[in-house]
Formats: sequence, C-alpha cells, structure tokens
Amino acid sequence: MCDGQRLNCHQELFRRLPEVISAFVTNSPRNAGHPFGPFFDPPLVGFARGDDPLFNEIKEQAGERSWTPAEAMELSMATRGCGGPVLKAEVGVVAWVLPIAAGIREKNRAQKDGPAPEWAYQRQYGEDFNGDLRRYVVGWLESHGIAATAPFQLPQFEVINDDSRGGFTSTWSERHVAFACGLGTFSLNDGLITPRGIAHRVGSVVFRSAQAPAAQRAYGQVREYCIVDQGCRACIKRCPIGAISEQGHDKRLCKEMTYNGERAAAMRAALGITQGGCGLCQVGVPCESGIPRRAG
Repeated sequence: MCDGQRLNCHQELFRRLPEVISAFVTNSPRNAGHPFGPFFDPPLVGFARGDDPLFNEIKEQAGERSWTPAEAMELSMATRGCGGPVLKAEVGVVAWVLPIAAGIREKNRAQKDGPAPEWAYQRQYGEDFNGDLRRYVVGWLESHGIAATAPFQLPQFEVINDDSRGGFTSTWSERHVAFACGLGTFSLNDGLITPRGIAHRVGSVVFRSAQAPAAQRAYGQVREYCIVDQGCRACIKRCPIGAISEQGHDKRLCKEMTYNGERAAAMRAALGITQGGCGLCQVGVPCESGIPRRAG
C-alpha cells in the first residue's frame, strides 16, 4: 500500500471509529442486559495526536512516572518483543466518556451516606464492560493493521502514592486523557464535566498512526466548565465525609470511605461485589447531566 492509500485508509478508519464504539456500547449484553436497564447511554468520543503539547503538561502535573501516549505505546511494543523508540508524532489517542444512565443516577441522587446498589453494581460491572470496550477497540484497530494498546490495561500500569500530588496519581490518567481529547474539563471534586455531565466512566486507547485526528477542544482552562467561581458548592454539600472543600478533593479521605471503611465493606459483602464506589458528588449537582450554565 502506498503512503497516499494508507493516509486515506487511516483517515476513514478514524472517521468510523466513533460509530464503532457507539454501536458496541448500544449492543453489548454486558451493558444492556441488566434488570434495571443499561449502565451507560451512548458515548462521547474524542481524539488527540501524540505530539499535542498538552500531554507534556499532563506529565508535569501527574509526575514523571506518568506516561505520554508515545511512552505507553513503547511499553506495549516492548511487551510484544518489538522494542525501539516511538515518536510522539507517530501515535494518537482515542478517548470516550460513558454517561451513566438516568435511572442509576436517580437512585444515587436519593442517597445521603453511600451509593445506591444500582450505582455500586455500575461501578463494578460497568467498569468490567469498559474493560471489554478497551479490548474491543484495540482489536478493531489491529484488525485493520494499526497497532494499538489500552494503557490502563498494560501490566506496568500502577496507581502511585504521591503526597505532592494530593495523595494519588497513576501512570495513565483516563480523565486527563479525555480532557486532552476535548471531552470535558475538571470540577472541584476532580471529576470531568462533559457535555453529558460528570456522572460517567472514561476509557482510552493509544494507536500507532501518524494520521491521528487533532484534538478539538472547545475550552482553554482546566476548570472552565466548573462554576465554583460563581458560588456553587453543591459537590461539597453532597459529600458525606467532607472529602471535598473549597481547596479541592481529599483523595485519601475519599478512598477511606469508598474502599476502606466498614460501611463500604459491609455493602460490598451484602451485594457480592468488590468495587462499590460512591458517586454522591456526581449526582444532585448542576453538572450531573451537562455543562452547567454560567450566570450573566
């Protein structure tokens, strides 16, 4: 295949990819086959090039152990026995947001001290589905001759305990990648506010192609969609343990309640799950299902 044909082929594949992702979300039994309905509504999908300068800024914020898209692809290729440098301009990223269905959000909105069972099931089995989606996107791209990897699923992925960055960071932040791909901006509670709101799960895949679409970002500031500067304190009020304040999100306190606390452990045992989540600050807030309107 000549370079011109490869260029046209890759561009067509990336044009189709959002529809492919949406079809998988709509049709997969792992999303739709539940007594209370699907976990997720149709997704938002965005792209970014690996040489986008924003990835350097993300690395500076998250720490030197975090990966750029090119570094994640290098790790993946090395795992396959194909070592060697990967240039930033040779890779791209596709990211998606899976908006949590209205019925699940409604159940969680009524809670005060911990998540509704429907939300807890979504946290565990919805993320299992998100893992399926990552693998599906990787497989679809590779079936069309484009090397791909889901950094979140690489064996080298890890959560990093880092006091200088609020307690926890990781080698690959799906939310930061979604921000780079134009899907939303951050909230006071560290969530990502998107055109479909803040209640969602996020996924991403890195692929090797110099024809990756450039990011389309309708914002310039990290917290552009958050209206805390206009007096909103809704997520602060929704948190049952005070893990959110005007200074931001206390990740350690949040984790203690969500994963380590006795109440959370009892709920997981009663429901037969290992990941329960919380999500109270993602519902009953102005950014639950969309970008909040600014006054004036």
